[in-house]
Amino acid sequence: MRSRALLSLALTTALMAGCGEKDEPAPESLGPAVERKKETTDKLPGLPRGYERFENRDAGIAFGRPPGWKAKAKGGATTLTAPNELVVVSFSVDRTNDALELTPKNFAEQTATALEGFKDPLATSKPKPFKHRYEGAVVEGKGVAKKTGVGQSVKVIVLERNGAAVVTAVVFENRERKTRDEVKQAEESIGTLRTRPPR
Repeated sequence: MRSRALLSLALTTALMAGCGEKDEPAPESLGPAVERKKETTDKLPGLPRGYERFENRDAGIAFGRPPGWKAKAKGGATTLTAPNELVVVSFSVDRTNDALELTPKNFAEQTATALEGFKDPLATSKPKPFKHRYEGAVVEGKGVAKKTGVGQSVKVIVLERNGAAVVTAVVFENRERKTRDEVKQAEESIGTLRTRPPR
């Protein structure tokens, strides 16, 4: 029976539920915590050959969907699944001051530490820059899923559109199978991601 990275989506449920989607100004008594900027529609760049535009209007994000991949939007939650289901990307967006106050590196570290559903806490790397139009950072981790016993590689990628939004993309990879091409496509897709005001 084929092991699926899709089973790991449950790991991000708590994370996504805790992410705010609307602007929440800091209390006046504390003064402005961040310099807020009006969010406008940031158009997608030229997409790799065969990629198609996908948008989640409720979340206020758009990106290029790789050929054969399935993209699904449900409210503010967005998932992207490889044809063989061995790689899954889960997207969430936070537009609160609390999120914008953190650097992408700190946000990525905290997110990786908060992920649940593994037999032991994820063994994580130090954050590294992630090349993107927005300021980005990535933290990599490895663990074994509690429910399936499948070894997983995880990449937590955080992108900050200065003063407007923080996007978290968590890439789950079945590390017991060859998934290098799928991971590359997932990262290319994340590279095309842009934000716009949620509806």
